Amino acid sequence: MLQRVHIQILDNPMEEILFDGEELESSVSNRQLTEELKNELNYFYPSVVCIEYKDLFMDGEGDFEEIRELLRLGVITTPVVLINGMLKIQGSIPASLIKQEVEKLLSSGPAH
Repeated sequence: MLQRVHIQILDNPMEEILFDGEELESSVSNRQLTEELKNELNYFYPSVVCIEYKDLFMDGEGDFEEIRELLRLGVITTPVVLINGMLKIQGSIPASLIKQEVEKLLSSGPAH
């Protein structure tokens, strides 16, 4: 059975309004980057990689409580990239690094 990879991009679009005069432009970019990455990964790994964009403050208030706490404390910054539930990257959406992580997971063989 093939290993499946679940990628979640957690973002806070409201952060840009508070800290940057450009309003939602960056969050739209993060959402767009996620969509572009999704299309690319679906092309190379059809039915194996699932990627989703989550607005931390609009989608499921009770979800990701630990991530919310780390953000509140200033330990990490958005966007946050979770791969199979593990925090892997924070502060940006580097497509090449995410693809490397996916390739590493897929080359490690089936999940047990």
